[in-house]
Amino acid sequence: MAESTHVGDLQIHQDLSQERMEWKIERVAWVVALLILLAALAGLLGPGPLSRAEAGEGPLRVEYNRLARYQAPEMLRIHIGPGASRGGKSRIWLSRAFIEGIELKHIDPRPSSVEAAPDRFTYTFDAADGGVMVFHFEPNTFGRAEVTVGAEGGPPVAFSQFFYP
Repeated sequence: MAESTHVGDLQIHQDLSQERMEWKIERVAWVVALLILLAALAGLLGPGPLSRAEAGEGPLRVEYNRLARYQAPEMLRIHIGPGASRGGKSRIWLSRAFIEGIELKHIDPRPSSVEAAPDRFTYTFDAADGGVMVFHFEPNTFGRAEVTVGAEGGPPVAFSQFFYP
């Protein structure tokens, strides 16, 4: 309940219990804002140190972000080791479900050919000793995306990404 006090010629109405409650709410809001900021910097709300990940080992290794944003630029960095190339060509494939859920912007280096199959897209690169292929894309879906990447003649690498709205 508001109390009236006189300070000089002024009459001041104050409710100290209400003010104390507002101060507590303000402190909680500051803590929540700080936690959100720290989560964003760490990569829990998009790209960052806790979001970066690698999958696979040996002749096929994939670098990706576990967490990404809808329609924000993103990339998969696929490393092909020396044993994964045949006849001066490296052939890698990505699952059709993943490719259909993204907008593929471009691939570095440019593949010499692309083949579509019912469950995958196969990209052929002129790379005798393997190398790094970077797929630049923007997610067109929300939620979890299951990704499978493989090199011809080797075991596939499976991982998942989460796309925030």
